Amino acid sequence: MNKLLEETLVKEKISRKCKKAQDKDNVKDFSWVLYFVGEEYNQELAQKEQVNLIDFGQHNRKNPEFIEKKIKEIYNNPQNKELVEKGDFPLIWFKNIDNIEKNQALEESLLPVFDPQQNSELFHGEVDLSKFILIATTSTRDTGKLSKPLRSRLDCVNVKTAQTKQFFWDKTFWWWLAPSLLINLILVILLLVPKFRKPKKPHKITH
Repeated sequence: MNKLLEETLVKEKISRKCKKAQDKDNVKDFSWVLYFVGEEYNQELAQKEQVNLIDFGQHNRKNPEFIEKKIKEIYNNPQNKELVEKGDFPLIWFKNIDNIEKNQALEESLLPVFDPQQNSELFHGEVDLSKFILIATTSTRDTGKLSKPLRSRLDCVNVKTAQTKQFFWDKTFWWWLAPSLLINLILVILLLVPKFRKPKKPHKITH
């Protein structure tokens, strides 16, 4: 498995177990969403066992009601309940969340799920996601596809390799700047060279 992904999951489990042992009542800060940007993390997580998958890349995932239904299904799964009782933290993988960029209703239903101040008491207190590790992935490195409210609820792990959305100016700026700088440099050189040339000494006229 990807070294960064594996190390992050191990550290997250250790950190949560320590916090839970210190303060069992304070659970609301346990459930931040770990955000991995890039298709390679989709491939790595697909090979991992015991992952509860919610895939936003599927065509039947456009209706916001499916989020509540799927999360309740995962929460009430006997295997997950057994892991929780043992003190482990089952994984919930929100795959390809960049696909919800134009679905406002879907995004609004996802915001409380990703909010650590709300997701310990979801759906009228029926679901407590502080008992799970939440992972979100995108198939692209362009984090600009997500809205600011959604990004603010995500803890981007591989932030160094993530990219913000590029607009037209960002894409064309360097192509325009480099030739312009080169042309200006040549003009400056042409203007300055005559000034630094040593004046020729006049020839003496001999009679």
